[in-house]
Amino acid sequence: MDNVIDNLLYADSMNLALLKEVVMDFLAENHDEAVTKDFSNIPGHLMRDLLVAFGMSKRAGKGNGKEKDFKAMRVSELRMKLAKAGLDVDGSREAMIEALNANAIEIAMNEDSESDEGSESDSDSDDDSEES
Repeated sequence: MDNVIDNLLYADSMNLALLKEVVMDFLAENHDEAVTKDFSNIPGHLMRDLLVAFGMSKRAGKGNGKEKDFKAMRVSELRMKLAKAGLDVDGSREAMIEALNANAIEIAMNEDSESDEGSESDSDSDDDSEES
């Protein structure tokens, strides 16, 4: 716990989104001990990200899977959405969110077509089993 703040500041300064997320998750999970640390040198944007991490840890498992608020998503979820949309998966968390927001309509269309294809393949397999 002694160097967690240093790790957070380093991850932020080097745009290491996954390390930053892991450190914030660690702080959220160990919040009882974290409150004893000095957060006076943490920039405002990191405090916002910490609050998001604390909020995500509180509501873990309560999502519906259709969350459109990219700011509430984990880095791994953001990267999966970017990859599905054929976009660059590298960069800071903020850059990933910006890219997803800029391409939100295209991403929604891709998700809709994937769900339509899934339901069609289900009905095709039903038809095959009826013919047997």
